[in-house]
Amino acid sequence: MSKQIVDYQIIKILNNNVILALEKESHQEMILVSKGIGFGKKENTVIQVTDEKIEKRFLAFDEKMKKEYFQLMNQIDGKVIGVSEEIIAKAEETLGKLNSHIHIVLTDHIGFALDRIRMGMEINNPFLYEIKMLYEEEFAMGKTAAALIHKNLNIDICEGEIGFIALHLHSARQNKKISETMKNTRLLKELIEIIQGEMTISIGDQGLIYMRLMNHLRGMITRLEEGKFIENPFLKDLKKQFKESFKIAQKLGRHIQESKGAVLPESELGYMAIHIERIKGTKLK
Repeated sequence: MSKQIVDYQIIKILNNNVILALEKESHQEMILVSKGIGFGKKENTVIQVTDEKIEKRFLAFDEKMKKEYFQLMNQIDGKVIGVSEEIIAKAEETLGKLNSHIHIVLTDHIGFALDRIRMGMEINNPFLYEIKMLYEEEFAMGKTAAALIHKNLNIDICEGEIGFIALHLHSARQNKKISETMKNTRLLKELIEIIQGEMTISIGDQGLIYMRLMNHLRGMITRLEEGKFIENPFLKDLKKQFKESFKIAQKLGRHIQESKGAVLPESELGYMAIHIERIKGTKLK
């Protein structure tokens, strides 16, 4: 079986593995990611590539996005765009298809982050523990991104910056705005702080108890956003047996209502009370 060969005119070489090219037949500009595709090449020359050798291609499907992306290309070092596209290509191999706006928002973030690092202005990430716990796959990909940035640009980024990259990847994976992901992550951190304050204990940011609690809270917020809740046949007994824990759960519910503008049903508060009771070390009877 013959392999289809496509002619591309190189517009810009971003790094050895990433180029901006014009597909001659369709006259469409696109980013191509393929090992060694830019190595030893010159701009404006035409190359012939088989489809199977292209690892990833990015084409801005609407004019607004195309305009934004090309504005970004004029503002940011091509090497930064190149490494960002490599990161996105590897992320999609592991995480699946990402919202196409990741090509703009992640590239813009990485460019800004690297500028801050060069000026000695690294920013602390207040949600690092929550990100590592909640978005484990995305954080692992953030570490891969850090390795690619070091390899291509010889700049080291800290764990806090890796966490921010993970947030962007998670947002693109869920088709959410980064601001929405940040808001939910902040809310989860605040809920943990309320529980610790009410119980005068430190749950800590590691361990099974913390992980179970964070996963339950995340699931609860997702159900709230989707308007889907689970029934609790033991609610009446839970309210009697775990009075203090249920009061703490009610406080959490009020905080969530203030943040999200939606009311959690008592069935959800009942399950939250069970988790709070487990933190106390009390076993359900």
